[in-house]
Amino acid sequence: MPKSIQIAKDISTGAKAQNTPWLDPDHYIDDLGKWRCNLAVSVDARVQYTINGGTTWLFINDGVNLKANCSYGFDIYVRAGDQINFRTPDIGVTLLLGRMDSIKDEG
Repeated sequence: MPKSIQIAKDISTGAKAQNTPWLDPDHYIDDLGKWRCNLAVSVDARVQYTINGGTTWLFINDGVNLKANCSYGFDIYVRAGDQINFRTPDIGVTLLLGRMDSIKDEG
């Protein structure tokens, strides 16, 4: 089965305040699928994501700090109507890389 990847959203890089959502507004999902996310931050920090508009925040990387200046990739499984966002709960960071790609089929 061929891969079907759609570049869906770049998260603007730059300074991100503690406990402040990185996307304004949340990114609305209109279809069932998987989103592949790539992030890099400027300092060692934990990062969280939400798929329900900020009601529940979940840790990326088991709540272990992402290392400064390293790229991390992870998948988020979603349903139509979900609302994705990210934040750092501990300290402010500079986001060096922020990408979200919609993965429809993957072989």
